Amino acid sequence: MDSVKKLIDIVGEKNVRTDEIERLCYSRDLSVHEAVPDVIVFAKTTEEVSKIMSLANKGKIPVTPRGSGTSAVGSALAAKGGILLDLSRMNRILEVDKENGYAVVEPGVLCNNLNAALTPTHFFPPDPASANLASLGGMVSTNASGNRALKYGTTKNYVLGLEVVLADGRIIKTGSVLSKTSSGYDLTQLFTQAEGTLGIITKIILKILPVPEYVAFAEARFSSTLDAGKAATEILTSGIALSSCEILDKVTIDVVNKAMGLNIPENVGCLLFIEIDGNRQAVRENIEKINKICQANQGIETKWDDDPARRLKMWAARQGIIASLSRVKRGSRMQSIVDDPGIPITKIPEAIREIQKISEKHHIPISTFGHIGDGNLHPVVMSDPRNKEQWDNIGKVAQELIELTLRLGGTLTAEHGTGMAKSPYIKKELGETLEVMKEIKKALDPNNILNPGKMGFDDSIQGIYENFAFLPLFERPGEIRTFGEALDNEIMACIMCGFCRAGCPTYGETSLESINARGRVILAYHLLTGRLKPSKELAERF
Repeated sequence: MDSVKKLIDIVGEKNVRTDEIERLCYSRDLSVHEAVPDVIVFAKTTEEVSKIMSLANKGKIPVTPRGSGTSAVGSALAAKGGILLDLSRMNRILEVDKENGYAVVEPGVLCNNLNAALTPTHFFPPDPASANLASLGGMVSTNASGNRALKYGTTKNYVLGLEVVLADGRIIKTGSVLSKTSSGYDLTQLFTQAEGTLGIITKIILKILPVPEYVAFAEARFSSTLDAGKAATEILTSGIALSSCEILDKVTIDVVNKAMGLNIPENVGCLLFIEIDGNRQAVRENIEKINKICQANQGIETKWDDDPARRLKMWAARQGIIASLSRVKRGSRMQSIVDDPGIPITKIPEAIREIQKISEKHHIPISTFGHIGDGNLHPVVMSDPRNKEQWDNIGKVAQELIELTLRLGGTLTAEHGTGMAKSPYIKKELGETLEVMKEIKKALDPNNILNPGKMGFDDSIQGIYENFAFLPLFERPGEIRTFGEALDNEIMACIMCGFCRAGCPTYGETSLESINARGRVILAYHLLTGRLKPSKELAERF
């Protein structure tokens, strides 16, 4: 088509892909959804992004920005087709000023890469489990957080300024390197958390902080999730300034214990990972207070350690939960559906208890873990996605998790964003506020080309069944139905998190998903379903 030729004129032929194999490889992320773009474009400069947006706006072509593709809710999937704009090659750290406490980066810079540039004196506090792969553009667009959000807040607390390309191609700059300004509207925060629906972020000014003097870590063991929840609530309301407080239920403990070799005894039904930092003397005084609270709530044992290596091992276990869950049972996988509700802290014990009831009612395992310190839970559902009966039950589980969250006065998404997964339900939480959001969207993007199908703006996406990535076995078309049970299960075990990109040598050379492990699994899956036929071109990807 004529627009493809014009895109090639802007970024060069090597940076535009229209072949089905590559497009399929960009149709997935950690969510349960699938959406195939019409064309993939790799941009490297703000000027290229501006020209792409100008072209797309004139032709009313949808544009979906994408970083590393780690979204758990389908935020960076091309729900309406069109252009998938890959910004991962805009990955330069442009400036680091430790004296004035800021860094300037492009959106494709990975979170861990920024921290590597800041060490040993400074750090960027938000630390999602995907920090080794999460792009800063994606983190800003979803207001990502992580273990340290309890003390240090979320990504939006560190965004000082942005460079943004609007839907019509105009380039604007918001904020500055200064820590505060009262000049005009705070457009920086408007574009933060907007999931690319209002503009394309091409440059970010981030606040950075000095590394704390002293850090202590505790593994607090309890026989029940209820006891752990009560202890956490008491600690959090006591005034002790924790930097992190994470919870792992029994299902999660068993999986991680096996995968990471943590040697946690069988009688432990729930874990709290507690971290506190700051002045050494103050930290030690608070440790005594925390120990007493844990003991008063039937704590089995609270093990403290200030050894960085041990602390990193435990946090690696926490960050590896998702990958560990994907291997818990052959033929089953974790499903990210309603996976990051925010709940008022005092209602956390009730929430955990009700989630357990939902799991038992529908005979669907749910692993509950998360940032209990700020009320952000991760109830992750486990099932065989090829089993239609189980999938129907998951739909019921999702509805009940949504109802539970709102009944307790919570939010449907505390850090992962709305994406495709929560878009149909967001009006239940926002009410008339969503109508005001639609007016802002229309003012900045009248042709609705920026990441359409997200934020509850599109009524055509009705629920979790929309754009579902999996087909039950009996619905598979085509000649090839199986590679054998063992290999089928290996393919299903991949959760599409994209973590493999961080260490994949072939991806490092090409920056193409089809040459990466995730992309190859996607292609294998489409061989299973019959969408792809064996071919020489396909064989070259393996």
